[in-house]
Amino acid sequence: MDGAAIQALVLDAGGQAFQARQLEHWIFRHGAADWDACRNLPRALRERLATRARIRDSAVVTVDTASDGTEKLLLRLADGETVETVIIPDGDRLTLCVSSQVGCPVACVFCASGLDGVRRNLRSGEIVEQVLHARDRLAAAGRGIAPARLTNLVVMGLGEPMLNLDALVAALDRIRDEEGIGLGARRITVSTSGLPDRMRRFASTPHSYNLAVSLHAADDALRRRLVPTARATVAEIVAAAQDYFAQKSREVTFEVVLLDGVNDRPRDAAALIAVLRGFPCTVNLIPWNPVDRIAGLRRPSESRVDEFAEQLRRGGLNVTVRRQRGADRSAACGQLRLRQLAPGDASAPQDSRSQRPPDFG
Repeated sequence: MDGAAIQALVLDAGGQAFQARQLEHWIFRHGAADWDACRNLPRALRERLATRARIRDSAVVTVDTASDGTEKLLLRLADGETVETVIIPDGDRLTLCVSSQVGCPVACVFCASGLDGVRRNLRSGEIVEQVLHARDRLAAAGRGIAPARLTNLVVMGLGEPMLNLDALVAALDRIRDEEGIGLGARRITVSTSGLPDRMRRFASTPHSYNLAVSLHAADDALRRRLVPTARATVAEIVAAAQDYFAQKSREVTFEVVLLDGVNDRPRDAAALIAVLRGFPCTVNLIPWNPVDRIAGLRRPSESRVDEFAEQLRRGGLNVTVRRQRGADRSAACGQLRLRQLAPGDASAPQDSRSQRPPDFG
């Protein structure tokens, strides 16, 4: 609910307008997960509210903790579907990666998220609750000491955020509310597989979030093999990113998941340079995290990744390399969820990709 809806709920339960703001503070600033935790609201009001609404609609059912401190939370939603959210520590940064859909419709050949297709969009509250559950986890880890605080949010989990744009924008408005969670727009990054019309619509929203585009290859034919659902050309995607930069003055990041011998060759770097040189952007190289059920692909060696990055830098591009995190605990997005879907269950993903490696020529 937004502020107006919460006020209507409180008034309908016999409360007063100022108590609606108190309720918002309890839920979003203090992390109250049940009505009894909202202690400065009258008991009678809390009891009436409890008959009208639930504070949270999801629960953490599994936590996988990696040796590097990365924590992957599996959340079960009210209808039984599951999504992942990941807490990623990195020096002074503490980043949360959230999902926007149950599953993913994009079907990148290297990604576990799309093996089950897409089941549905997440509601805005289900996106926000991922942040609340992560904060609970951090507070519990503090054990009375001031808990670590999330510094950044990336919408890079399950799903294509641009296909759930209305719910996403509503969720981000709640997350950045200074009276609640209070994570500023400059600390929030939304990743897309490259939907030009949706990217331009996102640019028209009031706040200037960071935008990341999963490009993976600058050659259209190769990109279509990597992203079989891709409709827009690389040129159209880059043009939409340039429009976003022009409107928001926020540098766009282009993400490239590197696959050994597929898109990490010198000619692939040269193609990226040709497409992106002169555009103020960053290329984020992501060596592939292997997925158990996807065969025929390999993670490139660190030396090969470094050579690719250096070629891009010599070509005038700004480059970062995302080093592997959570490798010992189902690092690749979507794998924890897949493990929870029992084989033979009607809801379990049925996919033959592990027996049918992609042919990249």
